[in-house]
Amino acid sequence: MKIQYIEKTKIAYFNGYRFTKDDKTGYYLSSSKIEGHRKRLHRYIWEYYNGKIPKGYDIHHKDHNKDNNELDNLRLLSASEHKKIHAKELTEEQIQKFKNNLEKKARPKAIEWHKSQKGKEWHKKQYKISLALRKKKKFICEFCGKEYETYQNKINKFCSEKCKTAYRRKSGVDDIERICIICNKPFICNKYSKKSKCNDCIPERYKKGK
Repeated sequence: MKIQYIEKTKIAYFNGYRFTKDDKTGYYLSSSKIEGHRKRLHRYIWEYYNGKIPKGYDIHHKDHNKDNNELDNLRLLSASEHKKIHAKELTEEQIQKFKNNLEKKARPKAIEWHKSQKGKEWHKKQYKISLALRKKKKFICEFCGKEYETYQNKINKFCSEKCKTAYRRKSGVDDIERICIICNKPFICNKYSKKSKCNDCIPERYKKGK
């Protein structure tokens, strides 16, 4: 079944339904309800041939042309994938406009809601939920082997920051390669270290801590 576009108008027909192009969004929207809702032409066409669009998914125009609603130009994408594609197309002006709207409209509204009675009640409810979930459990430190008790989270591996640091140092996870400023040879050291010379170029008195 083909889409019928009426020349010199913003009207299209498909499967007996009339769709009108919205100047603001660029999409064709059904003039009447289809299955209880007014639908966009590209979404209706995809559903006509493939069935209902899964929850959390969008229909993307492959050539980015909203006037080309043929089935072979439509692609099913997750909402997050769809947003990523269109985010790359935003101009600096559009990005700045979005940021300005966020600062001038969305953020003040959010602050106002959080300070409202409804917002305060929501925060109290979330706090009670978090307390119920925060139960202490026993764990074994992956560095020193000592048993310790703390609240369960996703990183219960060490009994203290000291053990965590010692573990990282021993495992070499933070090690990087640098070039000695004296002999120009590569050497390995911790990325947080200020070391700029290899061991061969460091005077003995400094190695011994004198």
